[in-house]
Amino acid sequence: MTTTLLIDADVLAYQSAFTAQANIQWKEDLWTVHTDLALAKTWIVDRLETFKKRMVADDFILAISDKNNFRRKLNNEYKANRRSKFAPIGLDPIRDWLAEEYGTVIYPNLEADDVLAILATERPNRKDKRIIVSIDKDFKSVPCAFYDFNRGELHETTEEEADRYHLMQTLAGDPVDGYKGVPGIGVKSAGKLLDIYGATWDTVLNAYTKIGMTEQDALMNAWMAYLIRKDEYNNKHKQIKYLWMPKCFDEKQKRKYSHLIHQVTGDLDEDLSRQKPFDPISF
Repeated sequence: MTTTLLIDADVLAYQSAFTAQANIQWKEDLWTVHTDLALAKTWIVDRLETFKKRMVADDFILAISDKNNFRRKLNNEYKANRRSKFAPIGLDPIRDWLAEEYGTVIYPNLEADDVLAILATERPNRKDKRIIVSIDKDFKSVPCAFYDFNRGELHETTEEEADRYHLMQTLAGDPVDGYKGVPGIGVKSAGKLLDIYGATWDTVLNAYTKIGMTEQDALMNAWMAYLIRKDEYNNKHKQIKYLWMPKCFDEKQKRKYSHLIHQVTGDLDEDLSRQKPFDPISF
C-alpha cells in the first residue's frame, strides 16, 4: 500500500516566510524588513523531504486556504482577531511558488483544514494510506491518521474519538479562532463533563442552557469547530452540501436551522475575505 501525505501548506508557507524574514537597521532611526525567498524555498524543500522520510511516504498533496471562508458568513467574529496582524512579507510569493513548483489544492470557501479533512475521509476503501501533516490540534476531530510535526506525534483517531473531540471543542471553544464556547469551561473541564455525563449532544446542550445560552449558540460553535468531511462536500461542483447536525436531531429540528445552513451551501459567490493590514483601503 502506498502512503500519501496531506500537508497543511498554510503552515509551511507561514513558517518558512517568518524563517526567511529579517529586520535590518540601516541607521539609528531607519529600519526595514526584508525576506530571502531562496531561504524560504530551501526550508520548505527540506521539510517536505523530512516528512516523506519519517512517514515512509510515496507522495504528498499540499492544501492552501481559499481567501473566502464560509464560517465568516455564519459568524463574523470567526478569526476576526487575526485581521489586524501583519503577515510575513514573503507569504504570497511563497504560496505562488508552492502552486507552481508542486501544485496546491484550494476549494472555494474552505480552509486548508477542511480540504485536508475531506481528502482524508474520502473513499474509505481506497488503496493508499493517507496521513494529515500539520501542527493544528483540530485534526484530532477528524477520523484519520494525523502527524503533528511540532510534537513529532502520530495520532490514529477513530470516528468515536474524533466525534468526542469535536464535542469537547464545542464546549471549550477556541478563543484563538474567535468562538468562546461555554464561559468557565476549558478543555480539561469539558473532557470531564463528557466523561461523567456521556459524549453526547445532550451533555453539550445542558452545559449551554445551564448558563442561559441557547441551542443555536451551541450549534454555531459546533459549526465553527467542525472540519468538513467527504459526505458534506460536493467535489464535482466544489460546494458544501450541508453542515454537521447532532445525530439525535429529527427532521423537524434540522429544519429549524435550515435558514442558517442555506447561507453557506450551494453557490457562495460573495467576498468573505479579510482585508490585510497592508492592502489599500477601497471606498
